Amino acid sequence: MSVGFVNRMASEDFTAELPPRPLAATAGAALLLGSALVLVLTWALGVDAVASNGARVFFVVVWGYLAWAAFHGGGWVRMAIVAIFAITVWGSFNSRSFAATWQAMPAGEVIAEVLALGALAVMWLPPAHRWFAAAKERRG
Repeated sequence: MSVGFVNRMASEDFTAELPPRPLAATAGAALLLGSALVLVLTWALGVDAVASNGARVFFVVVWGYLAWAAFHGGGWVRMAIVAIFAITVWGSFNSRSFAATWQAMPAGEVIAEVLALGALAVMWLPPAHRWFAAAKERRG
């Protein structure tokens, strides 16, 4: 990565060149941000017995970054969510019991997963899909 590219990325206003954002894209980004906030709140309030602080922080950052990227026209976010869910399901199948794995998930993680799945569905709606395509085309 060249220094010029990094400087351009740091100084560029990503929203200036985007077409008007549809409600579906905004809602999808908000749901992803909600996933990050749920993980933080359930962790901070002691609702979830967090087994791995590092994993919790990782997913707070991932959902937060994906929310930011989706809000700024990153259509690739949809495939990233699909990949995260595929890895989650694969890990569940590799455990001793698929059902027991999902039942043992802390409440915050379940809520975050549901919100992220909702974000994925909303971001594939036709208005959001067209907006992500237009944003990609404008950025080149």
